[in-house]
Amino acid sequence: MSSVIEFLERMGADARLRHASQEDIAQALEESQVDASLGAAIIARSADELYALLDVGPMFKTIENPGREDEEEPAEPEEEEPSGLAAPVVRRSASLATN
Repeated sequence: MSSVIEFLERMGADARLRHASQEDIAQALEESQVDASLGAAIIARSADELYALLDVGPMFKTIENPGREDEEEPAEPEEEEPSGLAAPVVRRSASLATN
């Protein structure tokens, strides 16, 4: 298993190998001594087949939860009027200001 992991690591690091033709990948696999069935999965670029042959699963999975179609978006709350708890505004009358 280590030879296939090393090959996949090398393939990921080398852009020429990652985008190589199937023949070039087959030759590189042969040089790396990767098992023929694993090599065939790599050449076919079949991740599912490769996972099955290695008896492993993906290390991550994305899950989308878009909600129900019949649910409406919640309305944004309107701005509330100031409550009576705020301190009252004190105004001085003109007669007190001149004293």
